[in-house]
Amino acid sequence: MDSFEEFENELERLERVCLELEDQAGLSEIMNRSREGRFFPLGAFGEPFIRREYFAEEYDARREKTRDAYFSVTDENLRKILISACRNVGNFKSRCLKEDILNANRGVIAANIKLQQPPWGKAALVGIGAVALGYLIFGVAGAIAGAVGGFFWGQAIISQARNEASALLAEAKADLERNQKIEADNALVPELFSQGEELSGKRDTNVDEQHAFTNVAQTAGRAEL
Repeated sequence: MDSFEEFENELERLERVCLELEDQAGLSEIMNRSREGRFFPLGAFGEPFIRREYFAEEYDARREKTRDAYFSVTDENLRKILISACRNVGNFKSRCLKEDILNANRGVIAANIKLQQPPWGKAALVGIGAVALGYLIFGVAGAIAGAVGGFFWGQAIISQARNEASALLAEAKADLERNQKIEADNALVPELFSQGEELSGKRDTNVDEQHAFTNVAQTAGRAEL
């Protein structure tokens, strides 16, 4: 995506397709309820939890309700179209994230190159110009003064360029780390529907057994299963 606005517009279009198909299948009311998550969310009774587990359990609850609703559609062709539309949303988000990671990697590389290649040529031209200007105005003494001034001026240019490159590198690294963390978190979240279910329109019980909460708990070293 060339811009965040384009990303939002395309995502909105894909989600609108899902909503229209759900309405066509008579699932609008069911899906509105399914997107509300659990009636009693994790932590509702004061039990300890970590934030990631809370969101994982909420996702699992919405996922189960969504799968139940979609597979309740008796028209197999419409069911396949529904699943395909739903997967299109997830696949689009995944592609955009991969693009963001690729662009962030490019940003890190470009910032590193800029940091390792200060503008020596520009600094040298400034120094030469200062010497020439000093000589034209004050002769030899001016040239000497220009050389001294040009040296410090050139050093200031180099220092500023390095500071700017360092800031760009830090920003690019932060952007890359942020997107990589999102990708790692997403890897713990099972798809709503598998590709096999999209093609067949039939429910795969193995996919039912996948849970974000389990993955998150195991990653946190808190598996209790």
